[in-house]
Amino acid sequence: MNAKPTIYNYSQEKFLTKLGDSEVVSKFEIIENQGYPAAELVQKKYDIIEIAPNDFEDFKDLVSAVDWKTSQLGMADCLLLQKNGKYKSMNLASLAILDALKKSGFKINSQLPAIVIGEFHFVYAVCVQLALSGFIEIIVSITENDNTYAELLEKKIRSFVFNLNFTAVNINELTTSELVGALLISDFKKSLNKDAYDLLTYFNFLSQGAVFMDCNSIEEPSLVEDARKAEIAVIDEGQVITHKYNYLLEILKISP
Repeated sequence: MNAKPTIYNYSQEKFLTKLGDSEVVSKFEIIENQGYPAAELVQKKYDIIEIAPNDFEDFKDLVSAVDWKTSQLGMADCLLLQKNGKYKSMNLASLAILDALKKSGFKINSQLPAIVIGEFHFVYAVCVQLALSGFIEIIVSITENDNTYAELLEKKIRSFVFNLNFTAVNINELTTSELVGALLISDFKKSLNKDAYDLLTYFNFLSQGAVFMDCNSIEEPSLVEDARKAEIAVIDEGQVITHKYNYLLEILKISP
């Protein structure tokens, strides 16, 4: 392995460089997208290939190891080079979110609902992690705003996660419902629905002592700013990304 592990960014979103000049960024050599097709890219033997979840279809026949969660999800956002020269797929973002929650020191009541807002792939991966970690009730709002996505999500999760209370609500209905959660995880972007985004700032659907994790706060910090004013515990996007890459360093056996 190189002195610094190499990360090739197959995805269009540049997750690591969002952190700017930080210590964790300095631990990696970042390779921007060179336009390689998937079959050619895996021959380059970069240590890590970051992909968007919907890119996994390009790679699924090229990886040698698919863990149980990835197999059930049918998607991945990271390929990790193994000692045998083959790639293993994983869902790194959702693992980092769970890791950030565990290491935050915040006490989250898993008997109250967790609320997850975002695009389908994000919501799906996070919901599975939360369900497998002990949350018994999850409320989701999928920003594609199409009931077929919510139905598909529920069907997929219930196929391998049992005894889970699952509710899907429209993003515009979330702040007017009687549902109250102990945890909100969101990658909701204001450009998708400004009115709904502004309504979230009331946080009237969160219980006392709730925790808010915003995975889109670097570009749009207003929600975390309002949450802190309301004395809600916050985990911001920078913290999540830092956990994500420190988690990779742990896997690669490099001290963060």
